[in-house]
Amino acid sequence: MKTMPKPMLKPMLKPMLKMTTSQSAHARLLLSMPLSLCVVVGAVASIASADTFTDIKYTDLVARLGANVPTGAGIGMGQVEAPENTQGSYAPDLANPEFVGKTVTLLSGNTQLPSWHGTEVGKAYYGNTQSISKGVTSISVWEVNPWIQSAYLRVGQGVTQPLTPPAGLRVFNHSWIGSFGSAASDNDALRRLDYTVTRDNIFIAAGVNNGAGSVGQAMMAYCFNGVAVGLPDGNHSTSLTPTGVDGAGRRKPDLVAPGQFTSFATPVVGSAAALLFDAADSDPAVATNPNANKALTVKACLMAGTTHRAAWTNNTPTSGASRGIATTPLDTTYGADLLNVDRAHRIFTGGEASDFPTPQTTAFTRHQGWDYVTSIASNTSVYWTFRVHKPVAEASVLATWHRQVATNFTTWNVQDLDLRLWKLEGGALVSITGDAGAAWFASGNCESKSTVDNTEHLYLKNLSAGDYVLELRRVAGTQTALPVAVAWYMPDTQMTADLDGNGVVGPGDLAILLNSWGGSGLPDLSGDGVVNAADISIMLSQWGPVL
Repeated sequence: MKTMPKPMLKPMLKPMLKMTTSQSAHARLLLSMPLSLCVVVGAVASIASADTFTDIKYTDLVARLGANVPTGAGIGMGQVEAPENTQGSYAPDLANPEFVGKTVTLLSGNTQLPSWHGTEVGKAYYGNTQSISKGVTSISVWEVNPWIQSAYLRVGQGVTQPLTPPAGLRVFNHSWIGSFGSAASDNDALRRLDYTVTRDNIFIAAGVNNGAGSVGQAMMAYCFNGVAVGLPDGNHSTSLTPTGVDGAGRRKPDLVAPGQFTSFATPVVGSAAALLFDAADSDPAVATNPNANKALTVKACLMAGTTHRAAWTNNTPTSGASRGIATTPLDTTYGADLLNVDRAHRIFTGGEASDFPTPQTTAFTRHQGWDYVTSIASNTSVYWTFRVHKPVAEASVLATWHRQVATNFTTWNVQDLDLRLWKLEGGALVSITGDAGAAWFASGNCESKSTVDNTEHLYLKNLSAGDYVLELRRVAGTQTALPVAVAWYMPDTQMTADLDGNGVVGPGDLAILLNSWGGSGLPDLSGDGVVNAADISIMLSQWGPVL
């Protein structure tokens, strides 16, 4: 068996808040642990739940769904924590009211004192009031040093496979950073993590380092197959994956979420993933589709549904022949930007669409949805067609895919794909890149063609009415063909006749309309102030699945 290098110690990044004397002592003591661990401690609580719930649009989701809002019920979660003191405390305080009714299994032994950090992460991750996945009851917790070595990933053990997660575990949270001080060992850890994501279909949320522009080794946040998390104020590491790490030059983080530090923003994203996994099991719109239960699908919906704030940019040229063509899909600081749970849920429950090998002129895709594309051959494209009935303020499309890691962890490869939006006119594809595209969208990018990232992202503002074709093209290459998840969001542009909200315009909707005959309100599809024959005509024109 290969002997791992001796772990190298690195200073912990200075926290952004003033700490008490005892908390400062804890921070210093972390430096004696085997890995350089980012366990930031502050003098106040980790998050303000009400503000967080508003910022990520969870309050909008609750207002829309009421008692039907998913809670993460039935979804198992994993929490990996750094040791906090000389006793190696890593476990959340199980006596805390936030954890009443939870079954927390400690897989790295018991410690005399609970971990303050582990407790705060747990509150945001699966707490009874501070988490959006409050219905989660099964949690497995590890201390990071055994987890990354003998108890799970088995770094440095050659062809020995990582262990499998406990039954039912779907989401892992990593609110720590560290390095073995060896690129070979760090990459072994990253490859094993990405390998387990694909093998076991698990979602990874991993925090980047704290401190604007810092370059601390984030280890797990450099993975391809998980989601790296930063902060909305940009006070986190924004460096590209460095030389020596697999896939150098990729942008991190993938998105941002509220929290005082990345330690507490990361579990907000993990809890959002649990919420969508719950919807995959319980929402009639997707519960019968096994592709909805894919971690890759969940990742795509979360990233495509983000709130793009005013400062967001992927530095797309704004004029000339390259207008609208992005070579870097994500913002340097904010990734895909701020987590929006309501929008992600709308995309997710919009359901899976069908892709086509050629552009379609009459088969239109609904405005909020996704597709799990099983395989795309080299130098081949798949297509979706959208009808935009009136101008929309924004349109977001995101494609993401995993890297393939060899079973002996010595090699890996990743596909290269490009994403592009075309105008459809007279049955022909018309380019909207370059200055001519200003007639169709005010700003943003209609093409995304990174050569290093395993994500492509289109974001357009003020998209004009018309028919459009989305193309996902695999660049020629010999890499292993793996599934690609594509997700999209734009506001609905047609008054929907799906009055009962079941995703299909049918007899139930007609009954609602007839019961309101002569009145007003929602069944007044024509907007003329009265429910009448004009509304029946509109309903019949939309008969069938909602687009």
